[in-house]
Amino acid sequence: MLQFDKHQIIPLDIRQPKQIESALTQYRNLLNSGDAFRNELFDIEFIHQTEQETRRLQPSDAGENLTLLVKALSMGQDGGSLPTDIAQEDEIYLSEAILFAAALQYPEIRPAVVDAAQAIVAYCRRENDTSSMWLDDMRVFGIEALYMLAKTDLQYAYLVSQFFIPYWDDEHATQYEEYLADLLTSHGWCPEMIKAFIWCDNTEFRFCMFMHDVYTSDLAYQPLGEYLQQNPNQYADFKQQVIARFKSEPVLLSTNHIDEDEDVEAELTKHHPVVWLYTTLFAYTEDDDDGKAQDKLMQQPFMDSTLEKEAYDLEQEIRTQVTGALVKYSLSAFVSRDRYTEYSTTRERRYELNFGIDLLKPLILAMPQGARLWRYVENGSEIDALEAIEEIQLLPFAKQHSLQMSLYMESKLHEWQTNNAGIAEQLHDVLELVRCDLLVNCCDDEDNDIEQATLPVSLAPGQSLYQARGQQYLRVVDVFYHVLGKHELGKYMMESVTESREEPLISHQDYYRRYSQSGENGAKQKEMQAIFDIFTENDELLFNRHFARVNSGLRASRELCHPKHSQEPNMGFFALASYQLYMDTEQNIADEVTTALEDYLNQNNIWQQAAEKILNKCAVQGSTPIPKETDLTEQDIALVYDYFTSKHSEQDQTSLIALLTPALDRNDWCRGDIYLSKYSEYQPSYGFLDDHYDDFQRFTLTAFWLRQLSLPDSELAERLWQFLVAIAPVRTARNILRAYSDNPYSVEFEESEHVTTLKQQLIDAGIDSGVLGAYEMSHYIHTTHTDEYAQWLDDYSAITYSKYNPFSRAKRKQALALDQGLKLISENQRIDFLHHAALKYPEINLDIIHDVKRALRLVIELNICSWEFALAHEFKDVCLYIGETERVDKKLKRPLVINELTVSDKPCHIDNMTWLNVTVVQEIDDHYQVLMADSDYVDHLKTRIVESEQNTLDANDLWLGRGHILILNGTADRQVLIERAIALQDLNARIEYVFEQTLAYLDGNVDYASIASLYAMNLRTHNFIPSTEEYRHYSLSQFIWMLGNEKRDRLVKLLLNHDYRGFKVLEGEHEKAWRLHQLKRKAIDFNQYLKHESNDEIAEQGMSFLLNWLISLEINPAHITLFCIKRTKFSACCEFIHLHARGDYGDFTQTLRYLKAQNRAKLPEILSLADDNEILMQTLSNDKSSAVKNAVETWSH
Repeated sequence: MLQFDKHQIIPLDIRQPKQIESALTQYRNLLNSGDAFRNELFDIEFIHQTEQETRRLQPSDAGENLTLLVKALSMGQDGGSLPTDIAQEDEIYLSEAILFAAALQYPEIRPAVVDAAQAIVAYCRRENDTSSMWLDDMRVFGIEALYMLAKTDLQYAYLVSQFFIPYWDDEHATQYEEYLADLLTSHGWCPEMIKAFIWCDNTEFRFCMFMHDVYTSDLAYQPLGEYLQQNPNQYADFKQQVIARFKSEPVLLSTNHIDEDEDVEAELTKHHPVVWLYTTLFAYTEDDDDGKAQDKLMQQPFMDSTLEKEAYDLEQEIRTQVTGALVKYSLSAFVSRDRYTEYSTTRERRYELNFGIDLLKPLILAMPQGARLWRYVENGSEIDALEAIEEIQLLPFAKQHSLQMSLYMESKLHEWQTNNAGIAEQLHDVLELVRCDLLVNCCDDEDNDIEQATLPVSLAPGQSLYQARGQQYLRVVDVFYHVLGKHELGKYMMESVTESREEPLISHQDYYRRYSQSGENGAKQKEMQAIFDIFTENDELLFNRHFARVNSGLRASRELCHPKHSQEPNMGFFALASYQLYMDTEQNIADEVTTALEDYLNQNNIWQQAAEKILNKCAVQGSTPIPKETDLTEQDIALVYDYFTSKHSEQDQTSLIALLTPALDRNDWCRGDIYLSKYSEYQPSYGFLDDHYDDFQRFTLTAFWLRQLSLPDSELAERLWQFLVAIAPVRTARNILRAYSDNPYSVEFEESEHVTTLKQQLIDAGIDSGVLGAYEMSHYIHTTHTDEYAQWLDDYSAITYSKYNPFSRAKRKQALALDQGLKLISENQRIDFLHHAALKYPEINLDIIHDVKRALRLVIELNICSWEFALAHEFKDVCLYIGETERVDKKLKRPLVINELTVSDKPCHIDNMTWLNVTVVQEIDDHYQVLMADSDYVDHLKTRIVESEQNTLDANDLWLGRGHILILNGTADRQVLIERAIALQDLNARIEYVFEQTLAYLDGNVDYASIASLYAMNLRTHNFIPSTEEYRHYSLSQFIWMLGNEKRDRLVKLLLNHDYRGFKVLEGEHEKAWRLHQLKRKAIDFNQYLKHESNDEIAEQGMSFLLNWLISLEINPAHITLFCIKRTKFSACCEFIHLHARGDYGDFTQTLRYLKAQNRAKLPEILSLADDNEILMQTLSNDKSSAVKNAVETWSH
């Protein structure tokens, strides 16, 4: 069968209405029972079957509704094509849609059509998850049927809207908004379409009935709110329809997750679905992240009131008429919650002695010869019972004989894995509790385990309890392997018994002998192929376990080491062959296999392939949309190949690096025109050294091993190796160290002597000891290995030693090398390390001036606003509008005049967005004089003027340009405006000026008012970010605590007062601030600071300390209040709000004006905690927001 072929076939004669009706009834029953889907895919196909023929349904079977079928299939994802003939082998699944199209020809079976349509909707709403609705990999089921029914009989349009569930995957299931939009365009806001709007529980689908998409305000049709305002006589009917809807059914919540301990009834009362409905009556996009736009929307006039008041009043009226909640979770949400509860209850008991075995025993005893099988598990006897057992459908069997075990099994399986093959794939998870009992719990108390175990165990001489229990566990696996029909077990099962850190229970080859049907030779072949798969899977990081597997699986036999077994040349095979050669040298082996390995590497031109891998990640002339001088020419490429493949290359490493590195792809962090290395400014992030998909670790290892051997190509290996060391020493060292590590994602070694040898090999190979040390240190910072980390701090402190003292000179040299090496690791880690070093050793004089300046400059570059906003701020007293052209209010639209006063001799666009124009206009009498505009845009407008045969452009032509428009009144001096606009367009000059002024402010040479005004003009508040938010980069959050007190206070005051989002520099820093304060007062020592043990008391103390500091800095109390609203778990935050409401820290009413309604509505709960809560809430009782008033009423009792 093909991937998406259906298993449940419903035959019918598509020309017979009665048979169509019967098929619809069967379909409805399958939907209602939940059997219409298999493995989360639609699993039904309707076929045409008569005595004369059996075939798949064809589009022509739609009869007179073929056009309607074509229309239905032309919309939505992958719409637009309809085959005339569907062959048996075609992966085309249209039978459901064809069946409904055919059925709609016959009015007499319309009730069956409606019943089936309602079953489709009911299924979707029970699941509330698009992942349970897929027909194949491109489309969901059901929508065409519902749409055709609605087109035939509009009263069923509401079924289409109900189909679009709240938890809709708008990333993978796209363009389905077209169905409702088409119905609205065809029928307008008639009662049926208003009902469809009301019954749609997906906000975006409601918006997209009249909007092109939710990210712009472009309209496809008149919003329902506007229609109701223009037709107020329809509003009463609208409200009655809303009431009727809630009487019939609650709104479905978008989430499918219910917390295990959630009070569902209480949670459901918190939602306001009628308000949600009203927010979608008008076109609206949340284009600011502080919610002011939504506040403005809700306070706009509507039906002699406001939109918000109408919504809350209607919701209150509905609550008086409806028993129960107005929202609900889907049925699948409760099923998932119950399953998780059962799973978590079971998981909590996983370390109880005997729990896993007690779950398992009833299942095994219920099997044929179960008692004998249990004895086999216990002591290995009765093996014939194991050999005699036949396959059992395990999950149904478990449900009959061991319900608790079956529930646990189900919690570990996906819906498509419940057959025996699926259980075999997930057997590692299914047996997790048994494994815990036998291999984990047994080690806690051996005497207790033996005496009280459900499964007795006897230890053979010299056998540990772990070994004995391990053998019992393998016998459990034996039983499952047999009863599951000897299906191949999943890879995690194999890893758990062959690669355990404590002690493998079985070798890889013995595993294949025991759990496959391959025989002796087959086991060797499987192990060899498994090793090949590891080495050739590029996104598999090679580490110590893999090479140990080579040693045991291949090197135990010289024949298996022979490269003749290698398949198509691959860098994984090259690395494997290189390792074999290296190990031959280490073990003094030189035979025909050694020679064959050498020949294999020589014959496959490995250095040319390495060069090709590098060049594949380079910019080459003709291959990039925007050519650069650094793009490689054909001659350059030839030089690169020559350098890496020719022993007598005329290129040297320096010239090769100068040629190649500018063209190498960078895996940089990017924001707009800002590109930064992901690691540090001193270490570019080259794409060809990425870990994923095309891992260069294998060529790095090949070069590392072969350079150490006496081979003809060792010189070329050395050349590649030294190139890698020169351009990325940390990445190169990491690729080698990880290969010898016990963990692929970090550097962990169990044998210290081995580490010393390996490190010395790397140093001898040209990697600086300081680089190696910095990389090694990075694995201890921010971990529980504080003793090891402290040693690195101690080593670094030698940087203060005298260079003239012969006894300390060597340590100082090592510390200086480490200092340089730190520049090549994650800069975030480097700064934290330097800060820790200075805290522990105050005599260390840190030089971080460059880093602080760079971090500050990045913040300015990341947040600099485009020049037109700076101009609007500078002329704010005469600014009428600044923003997107298409959002200009109708009242502001006027005709445009372009003449000799218009400056258009150069591009005029948003900073760093050449595709978006900026137009500056000034109000002159009854029109707008265009002062500045992009030259191409002006030419376009002039053409429009000529075409219109007038001297001005119509007001609607304001919409012609994509981008921003700045409208100023007529009182501003035109020449001054133009001069300032031209000056502000120099982005780099603005950035430099703001940067220099910021430094002067921090030094105390610019007053706060001046720098605050400069920031307000030039730095955005919308989406202000105080760092790159790349975890490897350093940020101002780190430097704040490294600055002197005065500079720190000035910087924090500037950022936090500029915008609330400036608080991001202090996100999660309250405990750190408190610990630093304690360290300074010597209330704790450095080791206590470093370990930073946290608890609720310390967290509360830290928050209290932080708030007191912010108050002392005169941070805007409105900003502090919003900060505290989001952190009410801290008593200090609630106390601040109480004090502020009483009149401390400034005018509380001014703070209320700053907060959006959503946050003001949270204040009553906070204020209710105060003794004088009734007095404090009075300031909110007259709030214009109904949400706030309702919250006051709720928390006043």
